[in-house]
Amino acid sequence: MKIVFSLAFITSASAWTISPRATFRSSTSLAATGVFYSTMTGNTETCGGHIVEALKGAGVDASDLTDIGDADGVDGYDSLIVGAPTWHTGADSERSGTAWDEWLYNTLPSLNLSGKKVAVFGCGDQEGYADNYCDAAGELYDQFKAAGATLVGLTSTEGYNHVESKAEIEAGKFCGQMFDEDNQYEESEGRAKNWIDQLKGEGMF
Repeated sequence: MKIVFSLAFITSASAWTISPRATFRSSTSLAATGVFYSTMTGNTETCGGHIVEALKGAGVDASDLTDIGDADGVDGYDSLIVGAPTWHTGADSERSGTAWDEWLYNTLPSLNLSGKKVAVFGCGDQEGYADNYCDAAGELYDQFKAAGATLVGLTSTEGYNHVESKAEIEAGKFCGQMFDEDNQYEESEGRAKNWIDQLKGEGMF
């Protein structure tokens, strides 16, 4: 019995020593594009998922969808796609009601994003909150721009029914891609795909 046990142990140890070494992605081998979001009800996560799928379909080297509260090494990516919902409607700042509110004002100012391309998406309710539709996306745009990033991916407001939005940074133009899972959920997947195609055409990837 002792001999059998010893042989089994030796065989097991031998097998262990010749097993292939596990490989891990280091912080120096990040995907080219980081995708970050925050959410309250899950709608922004859903839209972020559409964006990640569109990125994969377009052959873009992108990270998994990551909550900004769990983000690490954001400035290590070549480009960023960032998205937030709007809950603090009408507020001058901290409009998302999520982890973005602290991150934008405590973490972002310490990062060097000079020249880094950033695209913004937002999720809101254009009928229930027509006067504040996707306001938090406008805040993301402003703060990343102030941090030195190059903002890309503006889209048309055509097809939306909001009254006012801080995400509408110029007449007829949103600061990025806006979604409405409450009233136009059937448009979300197509909007994500078209936007990624647009970003690719703009040279973001």
